[in-house]
This record gives sequence, C-alpha cells and structure tokens, in this order.
Amino acid sequence: MTAAERARAALPALIGLVLFLASLAVLRAELRAMTWHGLVAAVTSTSPWRVAFAILLTAASYVVLTGYDFLAFAYLGKRLPARRIAATSLLAYAVSNNVGFGMLSGASIRYRFYTRWGVSTEELSRIVFSYIATFWLGLLFLGGLSLALSPLPRALGFPPPWLIAPVGWLLVLASLGYLAAAALRLGPLSVRRFELPLPPVRLALAQLAVSIVDWTMAATVLYVLLPGDRAPYLAVLAAFLASQFLGLASHVPGGMGVFEGLMTLLLKPFIASIDLLPALIVYRAVYYLLPLAVAAVGLVADELRQRRSQAARLSATLGWLTEELTPRVLAAITFLAGVVLLASGATPAAPGRLRFLDRLLPLGVIELSHFAGSVLGAALLLLSQGLARRLDAAYVLTATALAAGIAASLLKGADYEEAAVLAATLLVLWRARPAFDRRAALFETRFSPGWITAVAAAISGSLWLGLFAFKHVEYSRDLWWQFELHGEASRMLRASVGAGVTVLLFGLARLIGYAPHEAPAPSADDLSAAAAIIASQTATLPNLVFLRDKALLFDDEKKAFVMYAVQGRTFAALGDPVGPPDRVGAMVRLFVERCDDFGGVPAFYEVSNQHLARYADMGLTFIKLGEDARVDLAAFSIDGSSGRTHRHAVNRLAREQGVFRVIPADGVAAVMEQLRAISDDWLEHHAGAEKGFSLGFFDPEYVARFPVAVVERDGRIVAFATVWLGAGGVECSTDLMRYGRSAPKDVMDALFAHLLLWAKGQGCHWFELGMAPLSGIEQSAGAPFWNRVASFLYAHGEAIYNFRGLRAFKERFDPVWEPRYLVYPGGFRLPLVLADISALVAGGYRRIFLK
Repeated sequence: MTAAERARAALPALIGLVLFLASLAVLRAELRAMTWHGLVAAVTSTSPWRVAFAILLTAASYVVLTGYDFLAFAYLGKRLPARRIAATSLLAYAVSNNVGFGMLSGASIRYRFYTRWGVSTEELSRIVFSYIATFWLGLLFLGGLSLALSPLPRALGFPPPWLIAPVGWLLVLASLGYLAAAALRLGPLSVRRFELPLPPVRLALAQLAVSIVDWTMAATVLYVLLPGDRAPYLAVLAAFLASQFLGLASHVPGGMGVFEGLMTLLLKPFIASIDLLPALIVYRAVYYLLPLAVAAVGLVADELRQRRSQAARLSATLGWLTEELTPRVLAAITFLAGVVLLASGATPAAPGRLRFLDRLLPLGVIELSHFAGSVLGAALLLLSQGLARRLDAAYVLTATALAAGIAASLLKGADYEEAAVLAATLLVLWRARPAFDRRAALFETRFSPGWITAVAAAISGSLWLGLFAFKHVEYSRDLWWQFELHGEASRMLRASVGAGVTVLLFGLARLIGYAPHEAPAPSADDLSAAAAIIASQTATLPNLVFLRDKALLFDDEKKAFVMYAVQGRTFAALGDPVGPPDRVGAMVRLFVERCDDFGGVPAFYEVSNQHLARYADMGLTFIKLGEDARVDLAAFSIDGSSGRTHRHAVNRLAREQGVFRVIPADGVAAVMEQLRAISDDWLEHHAGAEKGFSLGFFDPEYVARFPVAVVERDGRIVAFATVWLGAGGVECSTDLMRYGRSAPKDVMDALFAHLLLWAKGQGCHWFELGMAPLSGIEQSAGAPFWNRVASFLYAHGEAIYNFRGLRAFKERFDPVWEPRYLVYPGGFRLPLVLADISALVAGGYRRIFLK
C-alpha cells in the first residue's frame, strides 16, 4: 500500500477523531454550569418508571429491527426458521450499533450464522443489500420530512427555510425514487460479479414502513427519558436523525460523543444542556450497552456450543467461520472495560467509601491503586487489538489486566460496580478461551487507523471527563505532589498522565522499534524460480523449499536464494545459500542485512565448511553441529565381506515376500492414500507429531513431487522413502522415511541397501544419508565450552535423542563424514538461537522435548 493509499484509508478515522474532539469541546462549553456531582445525581435520579419504559421500548425496537432480516429473506426467496433469523438479527444489531461500521460488523455476524445454515456468499450479499436499503429508506424519508416540517430549523435560526425545506423534500424524493424503481421493475444493480435485482414494489413498501417504525421507536426511547418539559416530538426526532447521521459519518463506534454533542446543540432552544445530558447518558446505557451485554453472552454461548459440535461433526472450514467474530466482540467489550477504568480514574470516588478504605488501608495503597487502575485501562485499550486478532498472548495479558483492574477498583475507592463489570468481562473472556489460539508476536501486528483513533479518543475523553469533574479545583503546580485522602484532583492528574504516558511509550516503542517482519510462504512463481536455481547445482537439501514452510530471499536477478524461517528474534536460514558459488557471499550479506532491518539474529543451520570464510567476512562465528554421512556409490556393494550386513537385510526381505521398487514421481499420486496410511501409523507409534524446517513432513503435494522408494508385501506398501535426485546425477538422497507396523523386521535396512544400489544404477556418485547431530566433535580439556556440552550430550543424552544410535546406523554404509556447522553472530546468543531453531524443527518450544 502506497503512502497516498494509507492516507486515504486513514482519512475517515481522522475525520471521526476531529468530530469527536469537537463534540467534547461543545459539551464542555454547554456544561459550564453543571458539576460532576450534579450530573451523577441527575443520572441516578432518573425515574425508574421511565427507565423501565425505555427498556421495554428498546426491546420492542430491536424486535422491529428483526424485520430488516425477515424482509431480506423474503427478497431472497429463501426460508429459514423464524427463530434463527430473529436471533441472528438481534445479535447483529446489538453489536453493530456499538462497534460501529454497522454494515460491516452486521454482515460479519450474519456471515457467521447464516452460512452455517446453508446461505451462500452470493445470497448473503443480497441480504446485506436488502437491509442496507431498508436502513437508509427510513432515515432519508424521516430525515427529509423532519427538515421540511420540523420546528427545529426555525427554532435554531439556521439553515434558512428557503434552503432547508427543498433539501428535505429532495431526501423524501430519494426514498420514493427507490419505490418507483421497484414499481417500474428496472434492471438489476451490478456490484462486482453480483447482480442485485430490485425487490417487488410491495416488498419495497414494507421496507420503507419497517424502517420508519424502527427510527421512530429508537427516537421514542430517548423521548421518554427526557425531563418533564419535553421539546416537541418532531424537533426531538429531527435532532435525533441528524445526530445519528453525523455519528454514522464520523465512524466513531456508536457515534459516542458525536451524537451527544450534536444533540445538545440542536435541542438547546428547547431543553437546557444540563437537563439533556443525563437523559442522553441513560439512553446510551439502555439502547446501546444493555443489548451489547446480552449479545456478548449469546455469542460466547454459541462459540462454546460450536466448539463442542465441531469435535463431533463440523469441518475445518465451518470451524473457521465460527471463530472469526467472537474475538472481535470481546475485543470491543475489553476496550469498553478499559474505558470504564479510565473514566473511574478521572472521576471522584464516593466519599463514604474513601473513609471506609482509610480505616483499612494505608494511603499509599489507595494512591497506587488509583494510578494502576488508569494504567491498566490504557493497557486494555491496546490489548483489545490483539484480542481482535485471536492472539493467545493478548488473551493471557488481558485476563491478567482485568484481574488486576478488579483489585485496583476495590482498593482505590471500593468501586464494586466497576469491579463487577470487569469481573463479568473476565468471566465472558474465560468462557471463550478456545477462540484465542493464534500464536503470533503480540504487538507486531499492525494497528488500523480506526483502532489508533479509538485509543486516542478514549484517552482524550477520559482527560475531558477529569477536567469536567474537577473544574471547581483551581489548578496549581502543587496539585501534582499532593498525597492526601481527599486529594482526588491530584490523583486524577497523575492517573491521566500515567495512562497517556503508557500509550505514548507504546507508540514510541513501535515508532523507533524494528519493523515487524512477515515471512510469507513462497508463491508459485517463487517456487518456479527456486526450482530453476536448484536444477543448476548438485545439492539435494534445497528440495526442502517445496515444503512451503520457509520464506525465500532472492537476489535481484533471481539466480540464488536463501530459504529461512523466523522464530522469536532468530532468522534461521537452512543450509548455505543456494546458487552459483560466486553469489554465496552476496547472499550471506543480503540475508544479514535483512535480519538487521528487522532486529533479527541471523543464523545459518547445517552449513558445510566450503563457505565458512564468507560467513566470517560478515563478522559471524560458527560451531560444529555434527557430521554429515555421504556414501561413495562407486565403492558401495552388497557383495563380499564388507557388504555382508546389507546382503543379509536384502535376503531377509526377499524371504519375507518383500519387494522393492521405485515409483516415478508421475505415479505417486495413485498410491498416495497407501503412503498416507503408512505415515499416520508411523507417526502414531514412533514420532508423535510431524517435524518441520530441516525435516520433511507428509504433505501430498510435496510427496508427489519426487520419486518414492517403496517396499511392498502382498501387493500393499509397508514402507517408503521419498527420493531426491540432484542435478547431473551427482547426488541422491532421501527425506521422508516411514514404515508401518505390518512391515518386516529391519525393513529400513533392506530399503536403504536397495535404494543405494538403485541410485548407483542411475549413475549417481554420492548418496546423502544426512547429519548425525553432535557426532565427531572433539573433546578435550582445552576445548570450547560448546564442544564439551555437545560431547556430554552425545555420550549421555540418549533420553533426549538417539545420537549414538543414529551414528551407528549410518556407519553401516561406510560413509565419508563431512562436518556441518551452525553460523551465528557469537556472544551469548547461542542458547537462544539453538532453542529457536529447535522450536522450528519441533513445531514449537513446548514440543522440543516431547515425543
């Protein structure tokens, strides 16, 4: 993405932040006469009957919202059980009303559920088109009527009537134009490859009616919460629609702040701001937050139910569909929990509770808990981004932060309500643990412009709230250093700075830190280029590139490459650079520079002694890993006394009716299922799990790329090994070697003897048996520390790995032993580099010492 494209993508979020900050400025100006305690008293004194009536109307409004989806299915001509449509619609609107980007987040919820019940992607696009059209029909029609007929413009004195009335009627005509297009049966709309036909006129009329009722009921919820001397209903409706429209355009989640700021301005001629704001706060809680809480519980319950059913019957694709949304909803809830902590840190505590805590706790505990609560709130804002990406590290840190936030809430002001909110969030998060299974660096993932502006808005909003709550306190420098029980303005200042510094330090660390590195799997073009380079040299190890588990770094001319993987900070290249010898030095330099760009530690694993000087030129050092066994095929034979062991293995296989043959690459697909069964059996009884990086794993596309040597008995394959043939017939090797429980005893001895004879018959010069780790390392009192450790492990580490047994097996073929090295920057990095490479091979740190 270019800088211009990034700027265009960030523009809506930036506009939203500007509108939010402008709304805060408006609210600050309009609430000059109101104090924090007066606002809290006004909110808490709202009539319970009004709140109950508002909740009832909210429930009715959300029931009306389900009509959007029922109409969409009528437009689609598809039937689903009514309870499924209603439940999905309620969840979708509860989330989209709060999260923002209503069309996108609502579509995500519907995608989660409707595709599970047989709705195709094309059908879903028509559903989305239908409910978007329904949404805007009522907004345009009612908004236009409000502009044309409402007393609000006249009361405000702007815009002039000669301008506002025609605009209103144009909006009404726009909605009626949709009805006319449906009545005239105009052609379908084309969106990319989808065609979206207009609905029948009766359905279009139903869309308009449902949307009008929906918008009217949403405004009515607010209307019943307004104080006694209410404004005219049409004026409230007009202000409500205009504020909702601006909130939608701002991209601020739920229009928070933007909606409230514009409402106070538009209804100022009818209702004083100090009377209106408490009603707006209650409305936000009733119409937005309460349905979101219900939706969160419903989504987590569905996640757990789907996890159980997946174990029994769901496919991997459907499993993916069920995992994508719950983390995003929980990320939004975690973000709100962070806002709760920030708001709590910016506002006064209840005096009676502070006095109670003063009798139990030292002042220092109260002060520290207040500061920690705000810092934890800022941390939750940042961690919520990791939750949205399903990161397991984000889950653990968020759970820790929530638990610490609960303690801080109770210790700083006995805020049990706030602690209950955090505890409920933690409980919901705990129940959704299976959804957070992605292992990736927590903060290497990119923060979207929307998330950045949301964090900035939350920090700005909490600061605004603190300045509003303590505007009666005259500022002085001494406030920063006042530590006393009732010095809450001082605590607010310190906590706000702590939260702001937390976010700023995080941003600074990302700004000056190393760029996150992505090691993408090679594309088809990359593999084609790599295949051409491999064909120009004789080594067979580079064939591991076709596993696709390593990234590729080419030179500019694509004449050479390095294959590597990233674990932690270690950039581990496998083997020497592949390509002409005169390009090795340049490729080493290129790879080291790539590592330096991203703050990585370069390492070359299993390199030969041929190019050690090239690595030394870059300031790298090396240690011996072991020795590689290479059999001279010209001297290999099963005849005579030297070949007695191999001859016995071949004869024993023949006596047990075993037959050896090599299946060409183009014939491997026909026996793939037999090979898979052998591989699964071998993994179950020998290896436990697949390895990677420097070892092959069973992948049908990879296996079918090469010839396969097999041993058959009674027409069934009982053992196999994939065969690598190097360019020019210089070298032959094998990678994946597996046998089943029904195979004859010592079947692999016979398979290898046959395979070496076959390779010799193909004109190959060398057979590569692979490395024997830690073997051939000199041991003496003056040897380096690594040599002594390696020698000890080789002699006494049979519980970890069969070092001696592997060396002994390869010795049977009388090979030539060649050293293999690990190249790295030296110093104290060796343990970490070895651990990271071991994790790459084993498939994770936890599996290094597992079977």
